[in-house]
Amino acid sequence: MPQDRADFRPDLEGLRGLAILLVVLFHAEVAGLAGGFVGVDVFFVLSGFFITGLLVREYANEGTVDVPAFYGRRALRLLPPLFLVLLATLAAVMWLWAPIDRAEIASSARAVALSWGNVAFASNAVDYFGSRENPLLHTWSLGVEEQFYLVWAPLVLVVALLAERRRAAVGGERDAGLAKGLLAGFAVLGVASLAGCIWLTRTAQPWAFFGTATRLWEFALGGALAVTIDRRAGAHAFGTVLQVAGLVAIGVAVATYDRITPYPGTAALLPALGAVALVLGGRVAPESVVSRALGARGLRWLGRLSYAWYLWHWPLVGLGAVLHPDLGVGGRLAWSAAALGLAWVTYTFVERSARDGQLARIPTHWLPGAALAASVGAALVAHGATRVAERQASRPDQRAFAAARDDRMRHECWASADRAAVGPCVFGDTSSRTTVVLFGDSHAEHWLGALDRVGRERGWRIALMVMGGCPVADMPEQGGTRAKRSSACARHREATIQRIIAMRPTAAVLSSWDHYVPMKGRPTPWQVSSDVWEQGLRRTYTRLAGAGIPIAVVRGTPRTWFDVPACLSRRAASLPFAGECTYDRAASLSEVAASAQTAAARGLRVRIVDMNDQICATPRCGVVRNGAIVFTDDNHLTASFSRSVAPVFGARLAAALGELGARLP
Repeated sequence: MPQDRADFRPDLEGLRGLAILLVVLFHAEVAGLAGGFVGVDVFFVLSGFFITGLLVREYANEGTVDVPAFYGRRALRLLPPLFLVLLATLAAVMWLWAPIDRAEIASSARAVALSWGNVAFASNAVDYFGSRENPLLHTWSLGVEEQFYLVWAPLVLVVALLAERRRAAVGGERDAGLAKGLLAGFAVLGVASLAGCIWLTRTAQPWAFFGTATRLWEFALGGALAVTIDRRAGAHAFGTVLQVAGLVAIGVAVATYDRITPYPGTAALLPALGAVALVLGGRVAPESVVSRALGARGLRWLGRLSYAWYLWHWPLVGLGAVLHPDLGVGGRLAWSAAALGLAWVTYTFVERSARDGQLARIPTHWLPGAALAASVGAALVAHGATRVAERQASRPDQRAFAAARDDRMRHECWASADRAAVGPCVFGDTSSRTTVVLFGDSHAEHWLGALDRVGRERGWRIALMVMGGCPVADMPEQGGTRAKRSSACARHREATIQRIIAMRPTAAVLSSWDHYVPMKGRPTPWQVSSDVWEQGLRRTYTRLAGAGIPIAVVRGTPRTWFDVPACLSRRAASLPFAGECTYDRAASLSEVAASAQTAAARGLRVRIVDMNDQICATPRCGVVRNGAIVFTDDNHLTASFSRSVAPVFGARLAAALGELGARLP
């Protein structure tokens, strides 16, 4: 939200510039800034501060808050740039995105136009950190912002009227009564919101992340500042200390948080309180070195463009990734820089027009109706695009690609950080007394199609035990890293190993994604070194093999580095820049991880089964084999392909486990 001019503070305009820079660099995946998404939390605190101050000043000057006029002014500031970007993005999607992906994006555009995008993302359980193919995903924060406006103006007005009634009854200063009433309201609302945020982060994380109710505490922090900050006094040095502490808090969050940090939860307190410290400290020490740094011309310029840049940067990065699937950090930064140019144009000709140009001349009483009409109009356009996209995806030449995107086994057997698998998780010949356990992460699960068929044909009962993102490697070294999810994974792994040992199955099949280990270079925050990986695998192999259970370990499968169904869909539609849907076998398989796996199994009752010749046996690999599309994305096998290689998989498993003395029919 653009900063209002009343009581203008250059340091806060610069803080907005710093926050948007963090978000953009995070989306560009710049090393060391994995927690840059916390810039949005800074924006929420600032919005609470600015909006509360605006409403309180209006009540002080006018004796009331014109809620419809407030809504109209907010709509005039936010909606013209939003709808410009929304419609431009929708046009690009309907032209350049894979036909099978257009309907979902257009549907989200419809929700965004109605200020409901965040709710739609939460309802669909979208993973913000793992669903970057949607160029409108970033608009969730606009939905939160707009819903915050709906709540905040009536809240301030009601509290003001109650405070005025109390003042009339018992006396006292008008402003003091209002401030106390608002602080009490913000405290109750903030505590309830934060409690819900912490609880939902554990039980329904998408609702905690995207929900307005679970973010109101951040706005409440800003609101509390707005009604108390002028009453604060302190030494210049104290203000500087606060500002430095605020920068450190935000910096620590940026440097130590990542995509597997349970968020927002308690983790969001650090950047939010950091923003509070910067706002308060800058008020106490307006001439401090931090205030001058934040008020520097470059950061202030970014702050003025922050709203438009936020809107434009993610769709352009998404466009770059569609046209060039191997887009790296440099490419994402280049597209973000192009978005900054569009942001300047949007700010100059749209945002400024809303503030003091042609758009600002629209009568205030027309604004709510005009905003509603524009929202409905944009939603109707998006609805029409959704229907067109659905027809495109249902064409005979596209159906197979759409089906591949969802071609996985249907079950409720996924364990997660907050719950065990629902079950029953038994496949194959469920009545057999020969039990084979399939244990690992999603790269173990994508062999379920094959093992289910093998079990039916050979008389094996298949017991599935999987947790997404949780490898079989026992790595206590991760406990001190930024992989916050490792503790939940460790609990699941330990419980599963104990369960397998207690079951005494005929054999166990283990598999994990290879890319927990970098193919080259240093590990990223969620990866480990090859030595740690080898030692972790060996610990797990030793425990299971030492319990007398024959172990077959499946080699990691290729990573194509591009979304396979989308590539095939674009290729079939003859879209611009639609390349060959092939990949280099050597670049797709991790020799580092394979070597560590071999070393971990050495000397144990463990055999390694390699199926990669069935996926690709040539230097250059296609993505359709045995009449089936091989991948659902860029690394998971489709259930159809997995089933197609079941005869070979079953024979190799039986041979490997037979060498270990497993009695398999």
